[in-house]
Amino acid sequence: MNIKRRLYNDFFRPSKEGEYERILKTARNNGYEFHTVLSFEDVVGGGRIEGKKYLILRRDIDTADFKILRKMLALEKKYGARATYYFRWNTISVELMKEIAEAGGEASYHFEEIATYCYKHRIRSKEVMLQHIEEIRDFFICQMKKFRAKTGQPCLTIASHGDYVNTKFGVQNKELIDERVRKTCGIVREAYDAPHMNLLTCRIADQVEMEHFTEKAIAAIERGEPVLELLTHPRQWNSPIWINLKEELGRVARGLWMRM
Repeated sequence: MNIKRRLYNDFFRPSKEGEYERILKTARNNGYEFHTVLSFEDVVGGGRIEGKKYLILRRDIDTADFKILRKMLALEKKYGARATYYFRWNTISVELMKEIAEAGGEASYHFEEIATYCYKHRIRSKEVMLQHIEEIRDFFICQMKKFRAKTGQPCLTIASHGDYVNTKFGVQNKELIDERVRKTCGIVREAYDAPHMNLLTCRIADQVEMEHFTEKAIAAIERGEPVLELLTHPRQWNSPIWINLKEELGRVARGLWMRM
């Protein structure tokens, strides 16, 4: 992406809640059943119904743009939809999470303990990080307990967040979630688990599709994809200058910290 386009997307792009409404309206009119990541587990357990169409809505809250999130939540209420919202520690809104749950959605944890641990201890290589992997798992378990206590949410499904450290090491945060962690924390599903991903007949992410997300989502709905998952991020639907600037500066600072 060129600099001009990046600046437009981050700081000048107008809010796109109208596009989100088009997606929800099209899904409702085409007979889709809306699901969170957690509620779809009930579908899996009970067996999919032949001819039925499912739309799983997942939202990763990488940036704390609560204005666009509330607009999207209002649209979900309007069209009888529900979504999973995964919050990072630095994007928590206990009030908004409560509103999501009351609307039939799911508010849970967007975790990044490998990156957090490595920044804290200034670990700069994959080899050293792997030497600490059980300590990082213990750190995750502690953080998970604190997250639940702070937010008041059950957090039965979770989703890995990606960071500079994960790209540098070639290790995703989801690799923390082994059987010990699952059992200790009572985790039903990590959003990238193969049993979940393998059931999807189509998955579209706004960070990948960028400007063509809405058209591709609507096309998938209109062709009747049996199990469709749409992954969205607030940053792709609005461009609050100070929120995005803070995130960009933080990203640059973290990268410099690990290079120095």
